[in-house]
Amino acid sequence: MKKSLLALLFLVLLLQVPNTSFAADLIPQDTIALHIGSPLILSDNIMKALDSDNPDVVPIIHKERTLVPVRAISEHFGAVVSYDPILREALIELNGEMYYFPIDKNHYRIEKTGVAAKTVYYDTEALIIENRTMVPLRLISEDILGKTVGYDDKVITIGNGPVVLNQETVAALKTKIGQVLKITSMEELEKIIADITPEYPDDKFIGLEPSPSLEAPSEAPAIPTEKADRSNDFSSTNEQVEGVNESDIVKTDGRFIYVALGKIVKIYDSNNGNPILTDEITLDVDKTTGQYVVLSELYIAEGRLVILGSRNGFDNWIRPIPKPTLDAPDALIMPRYPNKSFTYLAVYDIDNNGKKSLIKEFEIEGSLLSSRKKDDTLYLVVNKYLNYYIMDGNVEIPTYKDSTLSNEYRTLPLDRIMYHPGRPAQNYLIVAAIDIRNETIPSSINAFLGSGNLVYMSNEALYVAANDYSSFFGSITNIAKFNVDGLKVGFAGGGMVDGSILNQFSMDEFDGNLRVATTNWQMESSNALYILDTNLNPIGKVAHLAPGERIFSVRFMGDKGYIVTFRQVDPLFVFDLSDPNAPKVIGELKVPGFSNYLHPINENVLLGIGQNVDEITGIQSGIKLSTFDVSDGGKPREIANLVLGDSGSYAEVLNNHKALMLNPTRDMIAFDATLRKEISGYQSTYFYGSMILEVSKTGEIEFLKQISTDGIHGSFVRRILYIDNVFYYILDENIKTYDMDTFEEIT
Repeated sequence: MKKSLLALLFLVLLLQVPNTSFAADLIPQDTIALHIGSPLILSDNIMKALDSDNPDVVPIIHKERTLVPVRAISEHFGAVVSYDPILREALIELNGEMYYFPIDKNHYRIEKTGVAAKTVYYDTEALIIENRTMVPLRLISEDILGKTVGYDDKVITIGNGPVVLNQETVAALKTKIGQVLKITSMEELEKIIADITPEYPDDKFIGLEPSPSLEAPSEAPAIPTEKADRSNDFSSTNEQVEGVNESDIVKTDGRFIYVALGKIVKIYDSNNGNPILTDEITLDVDKTTGQYVVLSELYIAEGRLVILGSRNGFDNWIRPIPKPTLDAPDALIMPRYPNKSFTYLAVYDIDNNGKKSLIKEFEIEGSLLSSRKKDDTLYLVVNKYLNYYIMDGNVEIPTYKDSTLSNEYRTLPLDRIMYHPGRPAQNYLIVAAIDIRNETIPSSINAFLGSGNLVYMSNEALYVAANDYSSFFGSITNIAKFNVDGLKVGFAGGGMVDGSILNQFSMDEFDGNLRVATTNWQMESSNALYILDTNLNPIGKVAHLAPGERIFSVRFMGDKGYIVTFRQVDPLFVFDLSDPNAPKVIGELKVPGFSNYLHPINENVLLGIGQNVDEITGIQSGIKLSTFDVSDGGKPREIANLVLGDSGSYAEVLNNHKALMLNPTRDMIAFDATLRKEISGYQSTYFYGSMILEVSKTGEIEFLKQISTDGIHGSFVRRILYIDNVFYYILDENIKTYDMDTFEEIT
């Protein structure tokens, strides 16, 4: 109850912030605004990272003085900054003068050609924090840069003249750049958690100090290994964004096929349609803790195989594990408790013979929400619930293990935890970045007191959305944005829209703006499309779309958007998004049934995969494939449709886009399905197998082949892929192969 009231209070306060809080003149153009503990800065009234090369840098309080990063502040106002690692001195060059700041000293010196050097003392010292030199705010801003500083309630302004920091301006700045703040002490974390978990005992928590931070070793060159010859034509996972990889239970690199089966991962040489098992990956139950790993998701990248899974326990069925006392020498290293669950990652090198060798392992406490891979960096988004009922007075801090550091579990350092002021959450949202190519570089981990439901990632940013149903305003979706650049992950702002989102395809980034499609369930359901700018401020929307219906599928394609809603028929709405400030519906088409998934065949043809529905009775029948001509946005039309099976037919592709195999060179698609055929009365027959179809570039649909599983049932894995001219139909540990021209089985 307390959580709901606080969340509602925050929303009310946010809605009460005047519209000028997002206006271009919030602060003068020659001024920057910062917030103690925040990695964000307002510059030219645009929200940016304070230090784009080091998103973990924030202004801090030290010895009752505000310290800011020398480089970020000085370079913004035209100074040149350098650092001498041998002398451990930071140098600022401005207007012919040189300002030297020795680290850990309470003075700096000024040098200028033809003028005697001068030493200036101050009441604190320059520090190295997050690999950045930190010095007092007023010293650097006023004494050296000649700027004017404003300060009120942890909000800082630096500019050519004074800024009026009245209550309204401070509140607006906090709404923007004060959205997340770093935890500064265990006491602060204890208080925040105590406020959101009133069930805690009243006595003081016993806290653990964070493990000491370790500097990452210098990058070592990758060890070259001989790699196998791979096909030039093979299927890949159907992914939302080009260049952003998604995990799946089956992967191929053109020669080897990798299959995740829960207890085991199998590696096969495709061998021209006669697969040969080359290696297996299994992880045994830990006899000490009773924990086991379920291996469920895969990535591949040029000879690298990445396995994702979860480490869980059998409720401590072996023997109890004693807790170490806090004053024990190893108190900084947290043990694995059997009741904890971890997200598990392992990176393997695969040689020319399909044999594995382990490169690194990583575990983070919590349940995997989703993951993405871009280039050689893999991103994990993990939720860890605060089990405050069983904490025995200890504040829970996420634990992790990184084999590049050690084989011990560690608590996450406090300076890697952030929170949302005024928005309590009984959950940690953890974002981890892992380099899968280099064997020695540790992971980058950041945790937030928050949670997420859905993940979308573009080539520049990672977005995590969370549904909130606790408000009388109806359902609300909160969205957090993280800029991603290799291992550098930085919070870049948050926003909110009315309604809840269906899946990852309900979000899309284009030209720096985020488009979001939502359904609001308050009173009568209604749908909307929102456009948010780079700071996640709303700039355009289409509201009150299809009242009484809900969104079934969404697809964004450049400056066009497509939304399918449903009640009795399938309205396909076409949006013109070329002006992000004024999006509009330009076309609508109603056909029987609905599409669960929309896939662009090309810029003019859209494929919908869903279910057929009787327009009169509303009863769902078979799996329906439809193609739509969207070349004239204002007049979409259905080109062709095909219905497979009767009521009760099902295919995973209806709910999982990764179950769709695509062969663009042959205009071919395939997916696993169960087709029910009603004979008469209560009698029916079932067909289990793969559907292979041709969808031409002009939108024609041709049914090519049904391949029966012949009694072989895949309970965990059912995927179809191709390599060169061979289909591989994978059902758990069984792989059936077919000639792609004749569909004859290869024996």
